Amino acid sequence: MRQTIILVTIICLLLTSAVPSQATISQKAFALTIFSLGTTGFSALAYYLWKNSPAERMRGYPENLTLGEWYWGGYAGAAILPSQDWTFSKGFNPPLKGLTAQDVSLQPGVTGGMKFGRFFDTLPWLGVELETNFSKHIIKEQNVTLSQPLPSGARNVLIPRDRFYIWCLQTNILARYGFLPTKETPFGRLQPYVGIGPGFEVLYGVTDSAKNFAVETLTGLRFMAAANISIFCEYKFSYQLNAEYERKQIPPDQVGIVSFDVPNHRLVFGFTYHFKNLFGN
Repeated sequence: MRQTIILVTIICLLLTSAVPSQATISQKAFALTIFSLGTTGFSALAYYLWKNSPAERMRGYPENLTLGEWYWGGYAGAAILPSQDWTFSKGFNPPLKGLTAQDVSLQPGVTGGMKFGRFFDTLPWLGVELETNFSKHIIKEQNVTLSQPLPSGARNVLIPRDRFYIWCLQTNILARYGFLPTKETPFGRLQPYVGIGPGFEVLYGVTDSAKNFAVETLTGLRFMAAANISIFCEYKFSYQLNAEYERKQIPPDQVGIVSFDVPNHRLVFGFTYHFKNLFGN
């Protein structure tokens, strides 16, 4: 374990040095984040394949007698972005620079995603999952109120039409409870659960992409329709801090960076396949 930590630390340092020196802190953080998530996923997959190799299988699977399991699932639903306050920062000229456009509205969008996780054998109520999802939102052309009037006395600013695609990579720690246990579903046919964890979100606009870390909380209800198949309903809430969207044009001739927070509500429905190992139940 100690050797693994040392090796990962060395690789992280090498990765940091490989990033161009002129890269911003956020670009370096993005590179390290992608590397860390990739390393974690690759390590988990390597361990999983080794644990389920023919040699290991011959030793038997005592976990088959316990209540933990692996699972994979997919889902789709609706995503709602509340109104945002956009602050005009770098690139904008006075008097617009430093002001805030209040209550910029975005239309509800559709979202879809996948998740892969594990509930532990020794603590079957506790689990961890990795998920990714994608949503699309339209920003209609709109006049919004400024945080303070311009020298001309105007209190409004025109926000041109735009669109946001939001991609999220999330890691969650889960806790569940089982009701209505049966021989087919010993933990419980009905399973409410909650979760929380860090994530990374990328927001793609027409002229630029904005990225930052986010935190997500969720609550859901899973129904085991069979020993290996479940359906679920889930509410998610994520919050991305201080996203910076560059090259945003504000009529008539202002172009610069707008910064804003991104709260995101999602209501999704999906299915999950549960399994013990690669080679059987």
